[in-house]
Amino acid sequence: MSKSEVIQNLLDELNNQNQIYIAIIGIILTVIGLGFTLFSFMQLRFSDKQIKKMEDDFKQDFKIEENNEALKDMKATLVKARKNEKLLKEEIITATDLNLENSSFLLSQVDGDTHTLELNNMLINFNTTFDKAISTHKLNLSTLQHVIVNLINCLQRIRRYKIRYDEEAYYKINSLFDKLSRQSTISIQANPDMNRYFTQHSLLKCLTSLKSEIKECDKYMNNELEDHDID
Repeated sequence: MSKSEVIQNLLDELNNQNQIYIAIIGIILTVIGLGFTLFSFMQLRFSDKQIKKMEDDFKQDFKIEENNEALKDMKATLVKARKNEKLLKEEIITATDLNLENSSFLLSQVDGDTHTLELNNMLINFNTTFDKAISTHKLNLSTLQHVIVNLINCLQRIRRYKIRYDEEAYYKINSLFDKLSRQSTISIQANPDMNRYFTQHSLLKCLTSLKSEIKECDKYMNNELEDHDID
């Protein structure tokens, strides 16, 4: 065997050994890589569990779930209370309007047995009821119309039954007319009804009739005062 052949064999042997070493190193690196990956996965999983546990502990310590339930109950109670408040307000408005209409109806029932003091007391009672009603809400147009019509009937009956109509009653009725006029303007502006024009026209017509009736009662009062002076 020549010298060159010996050298070639040695080189081949070294090359084989190098391939073996490289394979071994590759296997070792692969194992290390798998171990690192497994370690990282376990570490991440462990961290998620720890985070979850911390969240659960926090919720338990500060009673988050209980507070959320309590908050939901409070919201539900508030909604119910507002609904009840709205219904109660509507009932109060209905009762107030009914009381006002009844008070005006009593005025429309004056007759020959009604004396001046009684008439003044009835006007005072109606005026108080009216002030209370307009202080709580804007009167609807229908209620105002009923009240004005009843007041017109009252003035007509005063003249029909010749009820003594003094200056005190005169000032009370004129004051009521001014209040009814102002409230009618407010209610007309606040009325959302699509047929507002027709309702408004009817209400204004009632106010015009009331004004005319007051003038007639003024004449009646002046005649009464003249007759009283003659007597």
